Amino acid sequence: MAKVGFLGCGKIGQSMVEHIKKKETHQITFIQDPFFKCEGELKEKIIVQGLDSFYEGTDLIIEAATADVLKENIELILKHSNLLVLSVTAFSDDDFTDKVKKLCSKYGRHIYFPHGAILGMDGLFDARSIVNSVIIETVKNPKSLGREDTERTVVYEGTTREACKLYPRNVNVHATIALSGIGFDKTYSRIVSDPAVTTNTHNICIKGEGISFTLNISSFSTGGVTGIYTPISACGSLDRILGGDEYCTFV
Repeated sequence: MAKVGFLGCGKIGQSMVEHIKKKETHQITFIQDPFFKCEGELKEKIIVQGLDSFYEGTDLIIEAATADVLKENIELILKHSNLLVLSVTAFSDDDFTDKVKKLCSKYGRHIYFPHGAILGMDGLFDARSIVNSVIIETVKNPKSLGREDTERTVVYEGTTREACKLYPRNVNVHATIALSGIGFDKTYSRIVSDPAVTTNTHNICIKGEGISFTLNISSFSTGGVTGIYTPISACGSLDRILGGDEYCTFV
């Protein structure tokens, strides 16, 4: 039985909490989120600030907060536990990435990046040595982007590194694609605000030496920045990290 802690517990985090409770194969050690409300046995595990006494003995901490919160708590996390990251945009900061690498070496930790809303990330990762072009377009309702556009508008085109700075809560898909592929400066991002849509759609075009992949992923929005598929995907990633009860694993 693995011990799991949560840094942030919004829609994705809550789905993973319910997933762990339902399966009864792992233990939740703490939930650190000032806005998370619950009753019963979990209420005793809510903490406001990161305390060593709660982090200690945890096997996996799931970060489901924001890039800034992740950066503030990174050393405390890796001092005690391996890490599953949802705010992948934090890794568009090279200084932070270098710090994380040093901390992982210092404490003997490992970081996991879930595929989230993306299908085919394993294909990109395996082929990255021969990939020379990655373009990703995300189309969301203006409300998801914190905008009030009344017509379809391209709000950003350029490097994924800059997209992560401008829209850190909306382009974790872009950051994951960049990390698994050809990097933040070579990956090209386009963000479209469209008041006519109720879905989060990601169009990904990957080209390289003798290969060409085109992916179109769309899921209905849950009312914020997250699509319906992402929490389900996150629970699947959690099972693969901790070891589920399935007889087979797709790698």
